[in-house]
Amino acid sequence: MLSGRFEIKKKIMDKIIEEVVNEQLHAEIWSSNLCLVFQLYFFEQKLPMLSSWLDVQIQKKSLRIRKLAEFLILGKANVVIREQVCRAEEWQSPMMALNALLAHEQYFHQQVVDFLNWVHHANNPSLQELASDLYADEMHLGDFILELLRILTKEWRRRLPFE
Repeated sequence: MLSGRFEIKKKIMDKIIEEVVNEQLHAEIWSSNLCLVFQLYFFEQKLPMLSSWLDVQIQKKSLRIRKLAEFLILGKANVVIREQVCRAEEWQSPMMALNALLAHEQYFHQQVVDFLNWVHHANNPSLQELASDLYADEMHLGDFILELLRILTKEWRRRLPFE
């Protein structure tokens, strides 16, 4: 029999933290699905570098999804995954798809910023450590990619007078 000093305590996660982490989990799943649609489109358009970059993003998102779910499970919280529909898009040109990707990156970047701001004010060191681990390089990389996409978008507009 174990002595009292080895008593196991089940920690129940705060419901607000559970909801916020589940929302971020849902956002990562949604973003991963959308990146898959973009990746397949750019692959079909014979743009392998963009398709390959998106494949890396999907892998990163998959790791984040797993870590967020693990955080919830280890905290004895519920993992809530809402139904999502992922459908192929019919962009009329790679430029339209690139603009849609830029909009997605901007939107998701703001989701991450909001999540990190909330986590910063939460009194939960393990959640703060997780968030820092998940998004440490993403903020800088996201800013870089957004700027690169803006440059490409402006350049393509100059070359395609009909858009």
